[in-house]
Amino acid sequence: MKHLLIFCVSGVLFLVLAVTAYSSAYEARGLSLSDMQVKVTSQGHTATFQLYDTVAAKELYDQLPLELDLSNFRDAQWMFYPPERLGVTEREAYHDGKKGELSYYAPWGDVFMLYKDFYAGDEMHRLGVGLSGVDDIARMSGRAKIEKHTP
Repeated sequence: MKHLLIFCVSGVLFLVLAVTAYSSAYEARGLSLSDMQVKVTSQGHTATFQLYDTVAAKELYDQLPLELDLSNFRDAQWMFYPPERLGVTEREAYHDGKKGELSYYAPWGDVFMLYKDFYAGDEMHRLGVGLSGVDDIARMSGRAKIEKHTP
């Protein structure tokens, strides 16, 4: 009986830890994910992102659809410049620097998609997380179509 109780408690603890890890992978420092999704397509490659419920993410979403040039930065990210700068708050100034993130660098006004882990610094605002096509980001170049995505 004692072994069964230990087994059950261990199983419950494992589930709690697994759910917690899964949740924190999709939520950063109290930022909740929204229902908004963005699709970026370039050179026949597509990546989709789920946006956070932040001012900057909503403002990017409201500007869509866009067709913009991509610029590569340090062989780790593709970036583009939306026509209007995004509003950011200090609470939203958070960025992990992990492959698959969609983020905004306020001083330059660029949105960037990471295809490699990269430096996480001040003034970087996480906009969303990659849902699919994260490995395709590296193959993008030239022009990109950025649009609202409905799953």
